[in-house]
Amino acid sequence: MLFFAAIKFAQASAQFVVPGNLANVEGNSSMAEPFNSTTFRFQQVFDASQFAFVGGATARIDSISFRIDGASTNNVILFFGGGSAVLSTTQKSPDALSATFADNPGPDAVTIWSGAFSFGGDPVPGGPPYPLIETFQGTTPFFYVPSRGNLLLDIAAAGGRAFLPGSLDAQLTVGDSVSRVFSVDGNSSSGVSDSLGLITSFEITVIPEPRDLTLWLSGAIIIAVSSWRSRRALTVHFTHKPANVAE
Repeated sequence: MLFFAAIKFAQASAQFVVPGNLANVEGNSSMAEPFNSTTFRFQQVFDASQFAFVGGATARIDSISFRIDGASTNNVILFFGGGSAVLSTTQKSPDALSATFADNPGPDAVTIWSGAFSFGGDPVPGGPPYPLIETFQGTTPFFYVPSRGNLLLDIAAAGGRAFLPGSLDAQLTVGDSVSRVFSVDGNSSSGVSDSLGLITSFEITVIPEPRDLTLWLSGAIIIAVSSWRSRRALTVHFTHKPANVAE
């Protein structure tokens, strides 16, 4: 039981928003394009400093969520019949993405989702900011180690239809932790870059370094062995019959 408790504690998942100071605060801008187009290519970089809580461990990214802009007064539904979402590390920094898409991903790129997807949400009471809505539930997780570089999200889409057009919540601040490059042509090899970035939530499970996990498991084993020995000693004490006791 202690063994499995240690594993569960070591791998607790949580939702984490980037930029971190906007988890419960509306962004200062919005992003309509390229998501209102029928096809697009979009890359956004997230500075590794935003994932400092991971330390030297690994962040397993299982899903990605966005939220509609606070100026929205109606539902937003932006559907795409096919596309992909790819995560990788990158040596490119916010406000320094190359306009050539191929220059930005790192060698560890993983396609976490392939198929139809949609952006959207409802302007529910109590907002803005409105709830973050899961857009990509990864079929393959990405294991991100912040010490290896910044994080890059690369989305390509086609067959788009804006059932209910609208904008997503975003932040426009030069020098902050996010920026993008995009094209409204999904087949284009290059796009336009600027400082705008979507407010993004990642479902993250932190997987500790091997030495940390070893320490936790070693401690659990020591406690388990000590507990077993204590129970065994008590059993022997209460079941042993003294030699001078008559039958």
